[in-house]
Amino acid sequence: MHTDFSNLIPLTGNAGTTPVLLLDGSCAYIDLQECADMRLNAARGLLHSLATMAPGQADERDLVHFADAAQLLLADACDLLAAARKAARREAIG
Repeated sequence: MHTDFSNLIPLTGNAGTTPVLLLDGSCAYIDLQECADMRLNAARGLLHSLATMAPGQADERDLVHFADAAQLLLADACDLLAAARKAARREAIG
């Protein structure tokens, strides 16, 4: 499969000024949506674990790690869903 590099979209979770993580906006809607769904479910699992912890079970570092991981997963999912919406419009036209 040949990738059209003009369709590569930097993820908002990239650190610094040079994007390292990119998604392929030319992928099919279903592929983008499934990838977003995986990240949403992973973030949901992290947040569920956090919500069900007993008070004092996690220290400050644990809470920061949970929050950072959930934020990155949700940012990726939002980027993927935006690309999936574009793909759905593209596929509806084509």
